[in-house]
Amino acid sequence: MNAEIYVYKITTDNGGAPCVRSGLLSLAICKPKIRKTAGKGSFVFGFGGKRYQERLIYIARVTGKKSGQDYYREREFVRRGDCIYRVDEGRAVRKTSAKYHTESDHRKKDVGFHFENAFVLLSNDFRYLGRKGTDDYKRRFNKLRHLIENLKQGHRRYHSAGLRNELLALKKEIWNKYHRKKIGIPMDKDRTRICNAECPSACF
Repeated sequence: MNAEIYVYKITTDNGGAPCVRSGLLSLAICKPKIRKTAGKGSFVFGFGGKRYQERLIYIARVTGKKSGQDYYREREFVRRGDCIYRVDEGRAVRKTSAKYHTESDHRKKDVGFHFENAFVLLSNDFRYLGRKGTDDYKRRFNKLRHLIENLKQGHRRYHSAGLRNELLALKKEIWNKYHRKKIGIPMDKDRTRICNAECPSACF
């Protein structure tokens, strides 16, 4: 069975979603539909929105997944930047040390009030480009260029063999070009920017 490939446009890349630390990429806040449905072996491609010139921000193969309270209880994750909630008698409470989603209550989309929507994608097989990313892929992959330039609101699923091939070819190119997992730094320094508004996404 072919691995699923999720593609979305990132409206805010400030270190929160995805979060890259200690050789691990995590997606714990924002993109709730992708976090819920993607499983081990799936690929996630994050491209910048118009504000980021539609450059490639990251590619990750999902190598692990946490659900419920696990990510927020396990010691190895509690100091990660996107671990912004703690468990209080089964309820999700935003930590006073949280760096993201501090302007208003984002619990429902992030994790659910009782962690019922808490799905965290983990990857130790990724390339995070951030500011080093470009839109050069558009010159080589016409189907992918068309997808990204026309990606609109909502969540869609496609089964185009040609597009899958282009995405996998891009992944192979990036892995061959970069051996380090983290190549650049986040596009934004502003941690108050909201990243979990509904934004264009698609899975193939």
